[in-house]
Amino acid sequence: MRDHHVKCLRLAVLCVIVALPMIGADVAGQGAPAQPAGQAPEGRGGGRGGAPAGGGGGFAKVPGQLASGWNAPSTVARTKLRHEWVDIPVGANKVHTWIEYPDGEAKAPVVVVMSYEPGLDDWMRSVADELATGGFIALAPDVLTGLGPNGGNYDSFKSPDEAIRAIRAKVTPAQEMRQYLAAAAYGAKLPRANGKIGSVGFGPGGTLSFRFAAEAPTVNAAAVFYGPAPDDATLQKVKVPVIGFYGEDDPDVTKTVEATAAAMKRAGKSFEYQVYPGATHHFGHGTRDQREVDGGTGSRHRQNERRHEEVDERGR
Repeated sequence: MRDHHVKCLRLAVLCVIVALPMIGADVAGQGAPAQPAGQAPEGRGGGRGGAPAGGGGGFAKVPGQLASGWNAPSTVARTKLRHEWVDIPVGANKVHTWIEYPDGEAKAPVVVVMSYEPGLDDWMRSVADELATGGFIALAPDVLTGLGPNGGNYDSFKSPDEAIRAIRAKVTPAQEMRQYLAAAAYGAKLPRANGKIGSVGFGPGGTLSFRFAAEAPTVNAAAVFYGPAPDDATLQKVKVPVIGFYGEDDPDVTKTVEATAAAMKRAGKSFEYQVYPGATHHFGHGTRDQREVDGGTGSRHRQNERRHEEVDERGR
């Protein structure tokens, strides 16, 4: 069961682009690119959220799967794909944004990566890395830009707890949406952008990805990981297909999915979703090769999910 969840995660992330012809036609035949020699690593160190820096052995990231909280720092630090930090204007402000590019020079779709509760940590950047490995230009904005200690960004906070508290106290969903819309507009103008734009979000970022499908001037599809849907008025404005992924053992979120599907159907919108048996909230963050950890029983995975949920609770 665990291996099935892990394999589905990569499919889910790429499905928003590849499986939907209006976005994926330009890259569907290209396959996964080889990783070239690239820039020097720009890892943020520290292994936040209990994830040790470095990696290897049974905790190394498995190719073709999302990183876990344990190996995300080493995944980001060791990437050989081109990547950069860019400050994107948002009105009179800016948003510090991680951009990662696929191999080669061919044009590619743009995906805006929307953060879960702690913000733009190493795991969120590892999601961008996986998307870039799959052939997409990934932009991951830091919603805590300028809001950290001494005007710092996400990496100025000492722990995920502090980052979560800051987001809840200082950042509104409307502010985040403006940042994500600005990132999408910036990404659309990149020389390698092919005109196709999608979004993928996790937790609260999943809700914003759903909203992005309604509010972005240009958007082709959106993917939602365990994020509640926005209100019915927003659902009425959804322009493009939305695909959602949820855990069976995440009742507060998953109990809303059937109602969301019904509302989208009444509105004549496209919404497909998958509920994974036995998966909890943050099942994406906990992925790792369980054969190397606990023989595939999933017990360590569930422990990691519970630890992450406890961090969220402490931040409230």
